[in-house]
Amino acid sequence: MDETTLSLIQQKIGYQFVNPVLLKQAFVSPSLTDATQNRVQNYQILEFIGDAVLGLAVVKNLASEFCHVDANGQFVSSATEGQLSDEKSRLVKNEKLAHCSNLLEFDSYLERAHGYHLHDRKNKKGDLIESVLGAVAIDSNWNMDILSRVASELLRYDKMVENATEKLQNYCDTNGLDLPTYYFWNCGSRYDCAVSLQSVNGLFVGNGKTVEEAQNAAVESAYTYLTGQNVTKKKSVEQTGANILNSSKKSPTAVEILNLKYIKKEIVQPNYSFAQTAENGKLFWICTLTLNNNEYQVSGKATTRKKAKQAAAKAMLDLLEKSKQEEKSIQSRGIGLLKRAMILRKEAF
Repeated sequence: MDETTLSLIQQKIGYQFVNPVLLKQAFVSPSLTDATQNRVQNYQILEFIGDAVLGLAVVKNLASEFCHVDANGQFVSSATEGQLSDEKSRLVKNEKLAHCSNLLEFDSYLERAHGYHLHDRKNKKGDLIESVLGAVAIDSNWNMDILSRVASELLRYDKMVENATEKLQNYCDTNGLDLPTYYFWNCGSRYDCAVSLQSVNGLFVGNGKTVEEAQNAAVESAYTYLTGQNVTKKKSVEQTGANILNSSKKSPTAVEILNLKYIKKEIVQPNYSFAQTAENGKLFWICTLTLNNNEYQVSGKATTRKKAKQAAAKAMLDLLEKSKQEEKSIQSRGIGLLKRAMILRKEAF
């Protein structure tokens, strides 16, 4: 870890280390310790310390916010013991710590042994929050004021609103699912996005006027499905016949099927272009769809861009199916002629 990275992390957590080596150790994976035969110490002991410190720091901060000593010298609280306990549990549970760690980009600083895969650490990102806090505890000589402040700085990321993509990433990460893959298509003034989830063999499609709108629509569909079905690594989900899943559970559209064929590398990326025409005083959209450098080209016409695009996609699927059947027919005739030739040759001898 270089000095620039160390400085960036210290800015994020609001604490300047006296001994920066401790901060480096907070981001050392156990795999690196194994690979160096214990010459490089990892974050595990700091995580152990940080786990205890985090609980105490959160309790101290909750007490400062909800409790005080009254005129009679009694310690009183505006919240019940149950409410304080629930809030403490919410703040220190691993899912929330993992979310904070994601927003702080802590995992990108983790030093791993060569060949150590990111997915080997699923559900462990929250450990880095605790290891950093443990490093601060040692470096500050257990200064409780400093620990409370740093804990608040780390946990303030919990209060940030997650966008749709972060929610999906965190759900997959927490529940042991493969992380999503994103695909984008520029369709003139609109965009399509497909989110592929290998864990459920699913494809979720969205569109919008911007890349962000298209991605959010696709991601929300995927997130709604996963949470509605309570999908985890331990609970498998039956895939649909077309391998396309969406929150509405409607049949896949022609555009979605073409996109899936592209993702599976059965075809090259579909290329859509649009034009308008007037007929009998009415405006129509014409969508031209090409594949393989114009080897396959079809058009669709409708009163809206979306319908024209779907019409073109449907025409392309029909054309691909027709070409497939013709190829099979040619192969079948070729095999038939070959068999006939072999029979005639056998008869000749």
